[in-house]
Amino acid sequence: MARERIAIDAWATWIGPEAATRWPEEYLHIFGKYRSPRVIYEGQDLAGMLAEMDEAGVDRCVLSAFYHRDLAVVSNDEVAEAVRSHPDRFVGAGSVNVLRKPMDVYREVHRMVSELGLRAVRLEPYMYGDGTVGLPPNDKRYWPVYVACSELGVPVCIQVGHTGPLLPSECGRPIYLDEVALAFPELTIVGCHLGQPWHEEMATLAWKHPNVYVETSARTPKHWPASFVEFVRGWGRDKVIWATDYPLLSFERTLTELEELELGPEIYRKVVRDNVVTAFGLEAGNG
Repeated sequence: MARERIAIDAWATWIGPEAATRWPEEYLHIFGKYRSPRVIYEGQDLAGMLAEMDEAGVDRCVLSAFYHRDLAVVSNDEVAEAVRSHPDRFVGAGSVNVLRKPMDVYREVHRMVSELGLRAVRLEPYMYGDGTVGLPPNDKRYWPVYVACSELGVPVCIQVGHTGPLLPSECGRPIYLDEVALAFPELTIVGCHLGQPWHEEMATLAWKHPNVYVETSARTPKHWPASFVEFVRGWGRDKVIWATDYPLLSFERTLTELEELELGPEIYRKVVRDNVVTAFGLEAGNG
């Protein structure tokens, strides 16, 4: 039986043929570990991604820019163009290098949202450093992003947990977000990639703070820790957001594994749709 098309993937990236040639070396080894599809190496046209979404029963994707420092694998402007071509299927998320001058960072966030129409800002602390030490998200250099996102009413989505790429992990400890959530209670904060091996710390932060969510990109439900599955079933059912990090993981694989957890229709819908609609402020009429 065909899957009902309700799912909204909170982190996906369209890798076109040209973008596939731009991957930095630090990322290549992880694709094999994840058994990622060939498209991550070769790219595909947007129609191919939409066909995969349709086949898996995915309604929409938060389509993300991807930068390694100032190297754009997929730029903010490329994401905006893809969203404009299919506004009923894609929501845009941009990125910014927090190591730039503070006002430049602040203005770029405003440009992404006000001019490009993007709906979220995505940050990955491991890439803001020297390759050995990253920049934890309570550092003052992130503050311009948090101020701008608070003003604009868009979430900031921050990688948490150990990294797959050969880049530093310590800066991904979820506890750094506690300070951010306290300083910016108006800001919606999404901790992405589950936070392993500190997933219980991330879950507790999402439970503690009304403005904090945990998102599951790059982590297949089959390999979610038992304590996190318990969180999804119970005290975290309103705070967990499904995502793939497509094409690292496929829509079909992660949704099938999520169904195998037998969460029940109410919790399943919260995880694949309702919670991201709330966190990203998506229109009720389209939610």
